[in-house]
Amino acid sequence: MKKLMAAALGAVLLIGSAQAAVRIDIKNDSTEDCSVALNARIDQTKWLTVGWYVFAAGEEAPIILDEVEDVRAVYLYHDCNLRPTDNDEVKKAWVKTNRKFSDTIPMDGQTGYEEVTFVRLQNGRYTISPF
Repeated sequence: MKKLMAAALGAVLLIGSAQAAVRIDIKNDSTEDCSVALNARIDQTKWLTVGWYVFAAGEEAPIILDEVEDVRAVYLYHDCNLRPTDNDEVKKAWVKTNRKFSDTIPMDGQTGYEEVTFVRLQNGRYTISPF
């Protein structure tokens, strides 16, 4: 009985953790390699900024953010000439300029970081379009 209860609890925890993840399907339709960074709310007061995911020209692949529960709390930036429109909800965040990173504390003005404009995602899909 104890083993059955432990197995049931493990299944509940697994299901619970599977629900606390966001999958973003990205396709690079441009003719150049593009790097993607994401800024996402992970609780009421904390944001996660993570990058760089490199997508070769024509590549399509998912990014899974384990700590995020709602795709509407995710903002995206890429270095292939992202041009927000007047209808886009945007925010500024800091990204590391030269290598992969994952930050949960603000890196405002830190050496090796720059401030860029992120665009709020409206769904779980994103296409990097040619310009």
